[in-house]
Amino acid sequence: MIRNALVFVLVMGAFQVTKVSGQDAPPASVFKHLPPLGIEIGSEVTAQLKAATVDTRSQLERIALTNDDANQWQPDVEVFIRAVELAIDQNLFYKPRDIDAAHKMLKIARERLDAVGDGHRGPTLLAIGSSGEAASRLMVGGFVSAIDGSVQPYGVVLPKSFDLASKTKRRLDVWLHGRGDAATEIPFLSERLAKLGTFPSDDAITLHPFGRHCNAFKFAGEVDVYEAIAHIAKMFNVDERKTSIRGFSMGGAGCWHLAAHNPGKWFAANPGAGFVDTIRYQGWDKSSMPYAPGDWGHRLMNWYDVPPWVVNLGNTNVIAYSGEVDKQRQAAELMIEAGRAVNMDFLHAVGVGMGHKIDEPSAKVIEQQISQWAMAADGAYRNKIDMVTYTLRYHKIDWLCIEGMNEHWAQARVTAELVPPTTVRIETQNANHLRLDFTRLGWPLASGDIRIEIDGQVFAGPPATPKQPLVIELVSAGDGWYELDTAASVDSSLRKRPGLQGPIDDAFTAPFLFVLPSRPCRHGAVERFTQAEARRARDVWQRIMRGNDRVVVDTELTEEQIANYNLVCFGDFYGNRFLSSIADRLPVQWKDDQIKVGDQTFDASSHSLAMVYPNPRSPNRYVVVNSGLTFREFSNSTNSRQIAMLPDWAVIDVSQPADGIFPGRIAAADFFGELWEVDSVKPVAPR
Repeated sequence: MIRNALVFVLVMGAFQVTKVSGQDAPPASVFKHLPPLGIEIGSEVTAQLKAATVDTRSQLERIALTNDDANQWQPDVEVFIRAVELAIDQNLFYKPRDIDAAHKMLKIARERLDAVGDGHRGPTLLAIGSSGEAASRLMVGGFVSAIDGSVQPYGVVLPKSFDLASKTKRRLDVWLHGRGDAATEIPFLSERLAKLGTFPSDDAITLHPFGRHCNAFKFAGEVDVYEAIAHIAKMFNVDERKTSIRGFSMGGAGCWHLAAHNPGKWFAANPGAGFVDTIRYQGWDKSSMPYAPGDWGHRLMNWYDVPPWVVNLGNTNVIAYSGEVDKQRQAAELMIEAGRAVNMDFLHAVGVGMGHKIDEPSAKVIEQQISQWAMAADGAYRNKIDMVTYTLRYHKIDWLCIEGMNEHWAQARVTAELVPPTTVRIETQNANHLRLDFTRLGWPLASGDIRIEIDGQVFAGPPATPKQPLVIELVSAGDGWYELDTAASVDSSLRKRPGLQGPIDDAFTAPFLFVLPSRPCRHGAVERFTQAEARRARDVWQRIMRGNDRVVVDTELTEEQIANYNLVCFGDFYGNRFLSSIADRLPVQWKDDQIKVGDQTFDASSHSLAMVYPNPRSPNRYVVVNSGLTFREFSNSTNSRQIAMLPDWAVIDVSQPADGIFPGRIAAADFFGELWEVDSVKPVAPR
């Protein structure tokens, strides 16, 4: 049954952990390994698998060289080969049957290579390898990640009545899977080749993104969802007006966050179970936290904590699901509570007597509701948008774009309404640059000057004609708002803008390149620290993010790479030649004897710097100093802890060892200002 939430049942899943920091830091072995290490399969079996894998990849490369369209089909073959390569390299065989599954992956790859030779492409190629009664509906493929060039897997379930020749556009349900520590590439592909999944719709194409394994579809996992959607939209008649986001358990957490951060993408959201924040999900609101996040750490939680974004869910349709006795019912209840605080209600289907599982009656009711919403999704644009954001990483709903904020990580809120025939009515909080893009919508409804009403001001905007492209940019100055000439030169000023707003972890959501130093750091302790952090960053990307680590030595860095990648540089401003070349254009100083950030100085023999900043030689890209993803081993037990742990910059006391939470003692850390300047206020550092 569906019911508006009237009763709150709060289930806290408290997690006890010993405080770890400073000199009492435990070895990394005390933390859970992710993915877990597999069983010993023996040297002979390993040798056989390696030989078969090398042979299959050689076939792929040989055939690809003779085909002009290899980029269209190669990922659909390579996805199986890469799955086996990773399992061998990272010891990811957990049961003897996994060895058979690996051989099956290579067999499917070879069958697909034969099919390529026979002219098969797209859906007919993706269908090869599926099994069971539902094989005709199951497809598996791969796409090349723009972030790191790795081939990432996905699954597709076709509706019963699907006809590839039909021109009818289909609803698309994006289904996010639950957590499985051992559910790496081979298990994921095996399941998608044989199982329909959780109550797939008979009316919709269902897409199953892999999402980088176990990160709750955050960071690169989030980007993968959108890339997978774009990829399959090229093969199937997907109706972009009727794309929903759905998921359960970890997938429910991913669904909540994707729906709240980008509601304009979805006509409906159906999260089940999962989590919506870190502190309450971990039970740290009822006990002491195992680390002190500091002011900037609490502010950073506004990235992936969902309740602060609840206003955005009013721009789409939401039906949540919870098992009546599931402790993860907490997620929906917390969001219902947050919604009521802003006069918003969600539909909430509760499985009677159910634990951590979706029951069939609830699934039927949810499908009926989503189908009704799909029928009503006629593609008409939103006349009114109520939007919140805490970062310009998420800056757009439909035609409303926030291009600048007064202060990051504090709530910015904009309500904008289109009033016939030519009036735009806007109210803002913590926003200083807006872009209204009506190019796709055909608004306004009549010719004439646009009337702009914003924060009590009224002035005439540009002349407009129905169905003609129209973009309006508004900028706030000391004396109020004014229209920016969009025909003028592109704004290249140094300021935080969408896609270039930090923090450190944001650099790993776009194409990036590790840049290793050709010279040692000036001080031995710092050299050992930066080398260890470089090794860790590469290992985490390979294992946790299931990606390829692109690497170059600073002396081999090309102008093309500088232009096209976020550069993740290790070393000090002497050892890394690229950092040395831009040192005088950065807002911090790192000399032989000291590191200076604003009015704070630190001993350079025992401190290192981690930071993100627009690359002075490629202003639309980042340069990162001495950091990979900032969450560490402490997060391996639950993806609710896989959050940004450092802001835009941090000075690290390397005389204290890494503790699984931070890379060392954080001597100071903070965000840069909105113009990428150093804040003059000394931050309070965690200890």
